[in-house]
Amino acid sequence: MAGIMQGVRILEVATWVAAPSAGAVMADWGAEVIKVENPEGGDAIRGFTSIEGFQGGDIWWQLLNRGKKSIALNLSTEEGQAVLHRLAAASDVLLTNLQIGLLDRFRLDYQTLHEVNPRLVYGLLTGYGYDGPDRHLPGYDYSAYWARSGIMEHVSEPGRPPRPARPGIGDNSTSMVIAAGLSAALFHRERTGEGQEVHFSLYHSAVWAIGMDVQAALSFGAEIPHTNPDRARNPLWNAYKTSDDLWFQMVMLQSDRFWPRFCEAIESPALQDDPRFDSHANREQHSEALVAIIKEVVATRPREEWEQRFKDFNLVGGRVQRVIETVSDPQALANGFFTETDRGDGSALPLVSSPVKFKQNPTSVQGPAPELGQNTEEVLMDVGAYEWEELERLKEQGVIPW
Repeated sequence: MAGIMQGVRILEVATWVAAPSAGAVMADWGAEVIKVENPEGGDAIRGFTSIEGFQGGDIWWQLLNRGKKSIALNLSTEEGQAVLHRLAAASDVLLTNLQIGLLDRFRLDYQTLHEVNPRLVYGLLTGYGYDGPDRHLPGYDYSAYWARSGIMEHVSEPGRPPRPARPGIGDNSTSMVIAAGLSAALFHRERTGEGQEVHFSLYHSAVWAIGMDVQAALSFGAEIPHTNPDRARNPLWNAYKTSDDLWFQMVMLQSDRFWPRFCEAIESPALQDDPRFDSHANREQHSEALVAIIKEVVATRPREEWEQRFKDFNLVGGRVQRVIETVSDPQALANGFFTETDRGDGSALPLVSSPVKFKQNPTSVQGPAPELGQNTEEVLMDVGAYEWEELERLKEQGVIPW
């Protein structure tokens, strides 16, 4: 069955994670994604094979670039820029995260490409936003997303070094913002015939992600306090260690609603009418004492038993699990969180699937990530309408590789 974006052609002039991740999602959705790479090495993520000493080979390249076509094109030459303009004239979307100065130098700015193709949807990802004093700074998720937004400081323990992010967490979150924004712009174009310039930034995506904290600061000039698990203001919204040295997260924000069933589930009925804990306000006032009681009770049973008891008593909570558990979680497997494709040599390549499910037009990975420049001649002949003689000339000029 055709993907929901079948017939949409996307030019991806981007490197590293966030923008290519968005391209991978839209390739899963059926779009033809043509990745434009520097002939000298290509996307930097191709050589990114180790994280914290973990040797992953090409797995991250495959995750972020599956199902795409690759052309190698020297954009520092006028001829290379002319090739890209011809491709842009025959495309629906151009997605880039090149720094603003490079866009001007390579004639990849919106105004230039709008003149080439007025119907083009132009998506630009920056680290900190298109305007302002830091518009030219390089942006990565560790700095622009995690650190600058306040997330890093707010999830860290006071007095301790800031907590580092997980690799790509801001990039991959932002990729879904990009995919949504470009899809909306394409919808607008289908109704009006007009192209669109769409800006995204890692910084703004992060501010949206931590929006509840930011809104408090906007509205009251104050910050929501850091969470202290030993004195959680709502003890029913807290994590506790189980007898098997694992953790269980309780998430009962409406604590009065759950309190009677909770006391029954932990087999402590006397707590229900204890005047220290008989209302949300009282539990908040005496939170340290109640947290200590719950800690002691939860530590008597393994995590699996607490999961079952929470199901039996219709309470809200869940396991705190490791990533190695997630990849074999029956719930994740039942909902298609993981998929696989053929590497091209007959071996299977397992991948995380993109997190949107179109039921009538199911998504699927269209194939492995391409070799550098693998589709250059094919794309330029089919999309750019070049003849063999012209390709030979471009090779001789160093615009595309031999």
